[in-house]
Amino acid sequence: MALKSQISLVIANQLGRIEGELEARIQSEATRMLNKFANQCPNNDDLIKIVNTRNNLLSGVNRFQKSSNRFSSFATSIRTAINVARVVIRLLLNNPTPTAIGTPPGPSGGLIFAQTAGNLTKLADRLYKINRILEELEGDVESIEGLVAGVAPSLNTVREVLESVNVKIQDCITDQSNNSEVIKDLLGKIQPLENTGSEGTPSEDYFYKAANGKNYTLAIIQEQQGEGPVPRRIAVAKDNLGVIILRGQPSFSSDTKVLLDELKFRIDNQLP
Repeated sequence: MALKSQISLVIANQLGRIEGELEARIQSEATRMLNKFANQCPNNDDLIKIVNTRNNLLSGVNRFQKSSNRFSSFATSIRTAINVARVVIRLLLNNPTPTAIGTPPGPSGGLIFAQTAGNLTKLADRLYKINRILEELEGDVESIEGLVAGVAPSLNTVREVLESVNVKIQDCITDQSNNSEVIKDLLGKIQPLENTGSEGTPSEDYFYKAANGKNYTLAIIQEQQGEGPVPRRIAVAKDNLGVIILRGQPSFSSDTKVLLDELKFRIDNQLP
């Protein structure tokens, strides 16, 4: 089997399973949750169940996104190696060394340096084989990039549905804002107190070495007062000076792990 078909087949199978899982289970479950808000808000017990289910589904989406990003990075690495190899081949093909150097015939005449035709033939044959391998690898890169791009719409669709569920949950909680005890109880279940990186000693989840090689400290903060009756939380990334350089998407119902995972994706995709 050709090199191209081996690599493409393995990645196609894995991405195919991801897309199938997204469409067959996660997207359908997310749509069912959204339909529960069609006529009226679910009761508070059901809201808590919906929040937990949403976080579980979003964690699954994040895992799939991580796998997709890994394949994309793999393709980028191959393309970089191909470009380097192409430069080396061009240098070898442009080698100015002549086949033979000599002096005119005479008592002291003769060749100073000679390269046999056999050596030249071997070099040409090797370069031809290397060039064929590079062409196959280029085909692999194009296939991988196409496969990753094909999964992206399903990932985005599921995220949009889950974000719509998040908005509906927040709207239902906001409708009860006149009952502070109910709001307090719901917030305690939906946004439980935990080590967010700003209190106590943060766990290793709050330190992230990005794809760019830089280290960031992560934290969870709340929106400033006055931005809404129900607080939303935001994951932020700080540089080595403690300055916030990137903020995640504000969310009411996303748990801490989901917020941190999504911020890590944004760091790798948006920070140079």
